[in-house]
Amino acid sequence: MLLYKRRADRSNALLQHSPFVPLFVGGAPRSGTTILHALICTSEKTNDFIAECSYFTAFLQPLATGLNVFDVHTRHYFSSREELIAHHGDVLRNELKRIWDRTGKPEVLALKDPMLTQFFAIAANALPEARFVLSVRDPRDTILSRIEVAQRQTPGRQIERTMVAEFCSEYVRLYRSVVDNRACFGDRLCIVKYEDLVVGKADGLLRDFGCGTIRDDKVRTKESTPQMFIADEWSTDLHGKRPSASSVARFKTSLQPEVQELILRECGDVARQLGIDC
Repeated sequence: MLLYKRRADRSNALLQHSPFVPLFVGGAPRSGTTILHALICTSEKTNDFIAECSYFTAFLQPLATGLNVFDVHTRHYFSSREELIAHHGDVLRNELKRIWDRTGKPEVLALKDPMLTQFFAIAANALPEARFVLSVRDPRDTILSRIEVAQRQTPGRQIERTMVAEFCSEYVRLYRSVVDNRACFGDRLCIVKYEDLVVGKADGLLRDFGCGTIRDDKVRTKESTPQMFIADEWSTDLHGKRPSASSVARFKTSLQPEVQELILRECGDVARQLGIDC
């Protein structure tokens, strides 16, 4: 309890001196992270919609490595894990400050990358002033969309059990990293259901979390910013368009019952812990 109190005190001190709030958007690939980020970026508080922050995500890997091998290697370079985390937090802040300057110095710096999700808990400890928004979606729709990406990458590819198992493992690994570390977030984590997001039911939740006013009519689209939407195997008919509920529960007509059962068996527990009714 004392450790979390110290983190909260440090977070308050940092917020008093920081000119902006870092806000990270994550979730499993195909869970709605792009439209969630695009909507958040319609707020008067945030930067404009920009591409994924995979470059910034790479800065978290050294910290994860240092913590994983601390007793064997890293203890020779830092006196404690807390010192390592504090040091790397300053490294992350320097880079965030550079990005903040480049994006117009918004009140809230909103960055998104599905692969950043695995580092959410580490980032929460290193950056106690940061906030986190997690996109969650029914695993059957999420895995269906991942399968379709793989089929576009390799035309004619059939749905194989090993492929489904691989995507299920990715889903569980990313979300489990958050579920198993809920305590380190406190009130700095906002979970947004895809099904709510695409019909506007999450706008109030995001506003109350400090994201500002969401404006569906201002979301960046292919027509307004064509340079932001490069077509590739990850693109769908909804890519670069305003929110739509047309992809909700698509698994019912697009996945065989045995595949649905496999996905629920592998992903159902963690999905339910995140509030998904499946």
